[in-house]
Amino acid sequence: MKLFVSALIAACLAAPALAQNVTIRFIANEGVHISDGETGVLIDALTWNSYDGTYALPSDEARAAMINGEAPYDDVVALLFTHIHGDHFDPEGAVAISQNGVTIMGSVQIFDAFIAAGGEEAAITLLEPAEVYCEEDGTDCPTYEDLGNITFFPPGLEFERPFSLGDQQRVLEEQEALAANVDARPIFHRNGVDHWSYRVEIGGVSILHLGDTQPQMADFSVWDDTEFDVILYPYWFAQMPEGVAFLDSRPDARAIAFHIPAAATPQTIRAGLGDREHLFGEGTSVAIATE
Repeated sequence: MKLFVSALIAACLAAPALAQNVTIRFIANEGVHISDGETGVLIDALTWNSYDGTYALPSDEARAAMINGEAPYDDVVALLFTHIHGDHFDPEGAVAISQNGVTIMGSVQIFDAFIAAGGEEAAITLLEPAEVYCEEDGTDCPTYEDLGNITFFPPGLEFERPFSLGDQQRVLEEQEALAANVDARPIFHRNGVDHWSYRVEIGGVSILHLGDTQPQMADFSVWDDTEFDVILYPYWFAQMPEGVAFLDSRPDARAIAFHIPAAATPQTIRAGLGDREHLFGEGTSVAIATE
């Protein structure tokens, strides 16, 4: 049995004093800015390859604002990448934004490209699958909650299980103070491509970003133990039975499509998605009320 890394980022050591709506601001393709007005996280937000115009890239203005930490991106503490494809990841952009204290998170492939582009190891949280085995008879298997063998607080600081009692206490104390909780779990996109999905919790709102998950090949059970308020999914889920089945299995989550081709029109979007909610066009946003 293979279990995987669960990563937590201490994005801000003091939680916001007042509850606010959590906003998901669309940037381009699958790039989003998730924020409660105090703490923000970017996912797949800095990109460089439109694949001959098939997918939108961030505008020059949005790109500069993200890298320079200008409004509305002045609350960003982490930039997460699902995988290495150029419509999801820009190594030079990641290096530039990391120089302003933003933590980068991604796979081994992301890590290698980030370092090759001049990034510092201390600025990136590396996600790697962790091998954990059951007994030969299939018993005594760790639960998913047991698997979190790397917990990150300041960038570059690692704790590996089993924790000492002192470290366990510190983990508990730090987790109580988290303003942004990031949980990363691998899920299939394409052979040879390390691909991670992310659950970001800010302001008590749990948001799943599925990246480029291919539903006909994906093992969705990696998220069986987690509830979501919002699921961000690539548009093709709505066109595949396996994708529709997954979304239908989470009826309490607000499902929002993205990764819509740049040349799409209202007519083609309706033809592909029907009345399903979606994000398309830089600056589009949705607000989720916090409790």
